[in-house]
Amino acid sequence: MFRRMFGKKKHLTARGAELGREFSVGDVVEQRYEIEKTRRGYMGIVYVAYDRQRRRQVVLKTFQNKFLWDEEAINRFKTEAELWMRIGSHPNIVRAYDLRTFMGKPHVVAEYVHGGPLRTLIGHLELQEALDYAIQICRGMTHAVDQANILHRDLKPDNIMVTLDGQAKVTDFGLARVLPNMLQWAARDRARQRPVLRLRSTIAKDLIGGTLPYMAPELLEETGFVGTWTDIYAFGVMLYEFFTGRLPFDSMRDESLIRMHRTAPVPDPRYIKGKLPTDASVIVLRCLAKRPTDRYQSFAELEDDLQALRAAHAGGYYNKIWPEHNTAERDRWTEIGRTHMDLGEYSEALASFRRAVAVDADQADSWANLARARLKLWQYNEAMRDVNEGLRRAVRRDEFSQLYGLCGEIHSAMQMPPKAMEAYNQGLSYTPKSPYLWRAKGQLIQKMGMSREAQECFEKAIQYDKHDSQAWQLLGDCLRAQERYKRAQETYAEALKLDPRSAESWARYGLCQLEQGYAKEALLSFDAALKLNPDLEEALAGARTARQKLK
Repeated sequence: MFRRMFGKKKHLTARGAELGREFSVGDVVEQRYEIEKTRRGYMGIVYVAYDRQRRRQVVLKTFQNKFLWDEEAINRFKTEAELWMRIGSHPNIVRAYDLRTFMGKPHVVAEYVHGGPLRTLIGHLELQEALDYAIQICRGMTHAVDQANILHRDLKPDNIMVTLDGQAKVTDFGLARVLPNMLQWAARDRARQRPVLRLRSTIAKDLIGGTLPYMAPELLEETGFVGTWTDIYAFGVMLYEFFTGRLPFDSMRDESLIRMHRTAPVPDPRYIKGKLPTDASVIVLRCLAKRPTDRYQSFAELEDDLQALRAAHAGGYYNKIWPEHNTAERDRWTEIGRTHMDLGEYSEALASFRRAVAVDADQADSWANLARARLKLWQYNEAMRDVNEGLRRAVRRDEFSQLYGLCGEIHSAMQMPPKAMEAYNQGLSYTPKSPYLWRAKGQLIQKMGMSREAQECFEKAIQYDKHDSQAWQLLGDCLRAQERYKRAQETYAEALKLDPRSAESWARYGLCQLEQGYAKEALLSFDAALKLNPDLEEALAGARTARQKLK
C-alpha cells in the first residue's frame, strides 16, 4: 500500500521518511505565522516566524519527522510543553504562549528573544556581570518552582537567553518534570519529612536526560534523590563557568566525566581566577556539593547569598526590575486566557478574557476571545452577545471577518444553518481569501447534503492555504460522496502527506481502496488508522469488510 501511494516503504513504522512536511522560509502557517528562518538540531526544528495576530516575532518549536511515530515522545513533548506554558509570564523566563498542532506534530509557540545564548559570553564576564545574570536566573527558576513546581533538568548557558540590554531569560523546559508527581513516591515512605525522590533504575533511565557536564551526581547513579537541588548543581556548574571561563570537570570520555562528577573533589575556582572573592568560591562549592543535602535547597536561598556577594564586592544589590512582559495589561490577560484555552481550561480562560475586557473594552478581539471561550462552554446566547459587542467596536477587515466566522460557528452549534451561512458569507465579504471561512462554509454545505457545492468551497480553502490538511480531507469526503473514489483517494493522499497522523484520513483512504477492489491494500490502511486510533469505528468496520473480501 505504501509503495502504491508513495513509491517506497510498506510499513507504518517506516513511514516517517515519506510522510510529513516541514515548513520552509516564506510559508504562512494557518494564515497567521510567516516563516522567516528555520534551524535544525539533532532532534528538533525551530522556526522563527512573524505572528500576524500578536504583531511580533515568535518561535515555533517541534521535533523532526523521524520521531513522527514515537507515541511516547509525542505525548512527552505535549506534556512538557503544557508544563512550560503553566509557568506563565516572568521577566526572566522565555514565555511559552501556545501548543498548536500543525501537520500532525505538536508545536510550541514561544517568545522570541532579541539577543543570543549566554554561552557566547562565557570567558568574557566581569564579576558584576556574572552576578547580575546569576541573580536573574535564580529569580526565573524560583518563579518556575513556585508557579508550576517545575524541575528544569537541563540548565546550562545554552538554555539561558540574554537580550541586547542584559536581561537573562531561562528557556527550553523540554526536559522539565513536575516536582509534586515525583515527590509523591518518596512521600509514601517519608511522611512528614522533606519530600525527595528515590530513583530506581527504570525510572532513572526515563528521567536522566540533560547534558552530561551539568548533571548532578544523583542523576548519574542507579539510585538518587532528585529535587530543586539537582538544578542547583547544574547552576553551580554554570556559575563556575561564569567566574572562570571553564567547566569544573572536563573530559573527552563520558565514563571519566561521570566518575569525576560522582567522586572527584571540585577544584577551587580560585585556582583558575586568583582574584575571585572567597565568598564567590564558597557559593560555587556549596552548589556543587556531592550530597544534595549539602547544597542550597532553593534558588531563593541561593539568590540571597549572591546578592550579599554583589553588595560586598560589586557596589550594591542587583535591584533592576524588568517589566513582567512587553505587552500592556489587557494583552497579558489575553495571553493567559489563550494559554488556558490551549490547555482545555475554558472556564479559567473565560475569567482571564473578562479581565482583559475590564481593562480595555474597546478592542474587538477581546470580545472575540470571550465568544470563543463561551462557545466551548456551550453558552451560545452569551457568546452571540459578545460577538455583537465586538462588531460594534471592529475597525479592520480581519476583525469583522473573525467575528462573523465566530457568529457562523455559534449558529451552526445552535442548529441554525441559514443564519450560519449568512454569517460566513458576511465574513467572506471582508476577507474573500480566508481559508478558514471557506472551509467552515463548505462543512456547513456538506452537512446539508450538497457535496458538489461543498467541494467548491474546500477547493477555495486549499487554493488559499495548500497546507490545510483538514480541507484536503474534507475535499476527499466530498469526492467519495460523489463516488469518485480514485480522485478521492488521491486527495486523501495529499491530506496524509501533510498530516500523517490523521486516523480518519487513513481510514477513508482505505475505504476508497476497498471500493476500487484493493482489499489487501485497504486492510493495511485500516491497520494504520487503528494504530493511531484503536476505537475509530469506520476503520474497524472497514477492516472487517476487507477481511471478508480477502476470504
